[in-house]
Amino acid sequence: MRVNEKTTDQFVRRILREIGITAPYEQSIADAPKYLYDAMEGASKGTGGGRGKPEFVFESDRFIVVIEDKPEIDFSLLYDADDQLDLSHPARATHALNGAVHYAKYFADRTGKRVFAVGVAGNETLHDLTIAFVAPNSVPRLIDALDNLENLGPDKIEEYYRVKVLGELPREEREAREVRAVAADLHEAMRNYASLEGERKATLVSAILLALKYRPNLLDDLIGEQKGGYKDGEKVYKAAKEYLESDLTDFMPKQKVGALLDQFVFIKSHVLLNKKNNNLGDVTPLHKYTETLKADILDAISQPGNSSFDVLGSFYGEFVKYGGSDGSALGIVLTPHHITELMADLIDVNADDVVVDPAAGTASFLIASMNRMFRDAHARYSNNAAVLQARLEDIRKNRLHGVELQDKLFAIGTTNMILRGDGKANFQRHNFFDLDIHELRGDVLDPGTGTWLSGHGFTKVLINPPYSQSKNKETRHLSELSFVSRALDLLDVRGRLAAIVPQSAMVGKTREDRELKERIMRHHTLDAVITMNPDTFHGVGVHTVIALFTAGVAHPEHKQTAFVNFKKDGYKVRQHVGLVGEGNEDSYKQRLLSVLNDGVPADTHFVVRSEVTAKDEWQHSYFYFNDQPPTYEDFLRTFADYLTWETDMHAHGQGGLIGAESASDGELQ
Repeated sequence: MRVNEKTTDQFVRRILREIGITAPYEQSIADAPKYLYDAMEGASKGTGGGRGKPEFVFESDRFIVVIEDKPEIDFSLLYDADDQLDLSHPARATHALNGAVHYAKYFADRTGKRVFAVGVAGNETLHDLTIAFVAPNSVPRLIDALDNLENLGPDKIEEYYRVKVLGELPREEREAREVRAVAADLHEAMRNYASLEGERKATLVSAILLALKYRPNLLDDLIGEQKGGYKDGEKVYKAAKEYLESDLTDFMPKQKVGALLDQFVFIKSHVLLNKKNNNLGDVTPLHKYTETLKADILDAISQPGNSSFDVLGSFYGEFVKYGGSDGSALGIVLTPHHITELMADLIDVNADDVVVDPAAGTASFLIASMNRMFRDAHARYSNNAAVLQARLEDIRKNRLHGVELQDKLFAIGTTNMILRGDGKANFQRHNFFDLDIHELRGDVLDPGTGTWLSGHGFTKVLINPPYSQSKNKETRHLSELSFVSRALDLLDVRGRLAAIVPQSAMVGKTREDRELKERIMRHHTLDAVITMNPDTFHGVGVHTVIALFTAGVAHPEHKQTAFVNFKKDGYKVRQHVGLVGEGNEDSYKQRLLSVLNDGVPADTHFVVRSEVTAKDEWQHSYFYFNDQPPTYEDFLRTFADYLTWETDMHAHGQGGLIGAESASDGELQ
């Protein structure tokens, strides 16, 4: 075996260890279960009919996975004349996926099990992972390429099979669709029976959920107008108010309670909300909405450790969409929950952090952070129940902070955090640029020295600032970079920030933005910029990047900042559904994290590491140069393009310009 073949084998073993497969069956697979060993009888890739010797085989849940590898990336897979995977000799011996599928058919047909065949071609830096699915006595089915084997681990392979083979939606998207279906039904009911406009619908949902949290049996009291009694709206408002003012929430100061209740007050006197409706079974619309939310939503949103999916944010997005607005008039672009999770992962939010979102919206980033912090706390303290409970309580009450200016979003975000267990709700309704940084950080002024003593501070910032607010000279201070710059100033030294902003924000089109870029680099470090899938904000029409910074450390002159092309992230727009995962999104995400956090090498098409200045455009396309040698397929494609061009030139009477030499001097005419 040549050295580079051993290198490829070692690469495969490493990515197998990453999914917990430490001892795969190799070559003769003599140590494998008998049913696997017997299946390889007569399965040789050659023509002699000997035993098959697959390079790697392992069992994952109810599936078999077989892997073949080749050291050269050009030997990934080969098609026959009919554009089908060539399973004849010698293709099955020379190409990785062809050989893997050859073995997979034997395993499937002889064991009755479903098999994933994987071809690995290349090395750790430059490789191609291709995959096919083989069912017993069926034609192999090619699936999209992978970046690692994350989805073939025992805990994920069933979901991968359901999505990539059966065509089902991913689990999280199925849950999201259920929420959106409830939102759609409520939208219809609120429009038909209460004539509520878009944004008030989400506010009403917030009030009802708070009321139900305080009084689980509230529904029994919602019996319509009573002579000398209370309307249903007054009962809902009263329960929400008592909850917010109770010791259960520790919701201070009083002004914050008042600001939230101001958004709910319309419920008390809204005529249609409080009037019994025969079409609803002689109950009020409020009764009906409360019944729906209690049955379908309350439990999902009240379990803080279960999911980072922003249920109330999804409601808000659906309501304003149905109402003919996407919030863009206010620069509001709600962040998809897979992005909030990714950004929390990118800056490694953990149980020791104090997190702030200065443009918090519906609190989706804080929900993602809470979920990750809870997981970290459980992993570290699961053997000590008392310590674990104290850490979880500390996270809820002290380690999640948000600022939001828009009243309705403030109401939704605050409700979100309270319902998920953040009883203190460190959520401020304020203009981020008007807030005193020391006050927000909890710093205390020492009267004796006149210096600020550090308070709780902040170690992590996650932010999706309002887009396109900097429209003229008077609003230049509201640019996306202005939010990023001020948010960096909030952080402790070496704190981390992740911001998702339009690509244009990284260019520095205006003088103010160029000055901000210079200021940021004087005081902080640009770690990475990740170009995202163009469909991330499907329907909004904005192309984004995620920028990662380290606060309080001037950007080193020779630092190699990472510029990543993450346009291919495993998410795709489905008609009538929207942006959904294709089943391999975890694989793409894991590759990104490995490259950025663990230094795993990758080709320049994926990541360019370069020195950078404030004058540069901070994005992958600015620094990228294709330094890979052309493949044989590249040559054939270019040659075919040339022949097409030459034929076209001759067809239009211009053939004499191509390669013709003058008889007199031998020069090209």
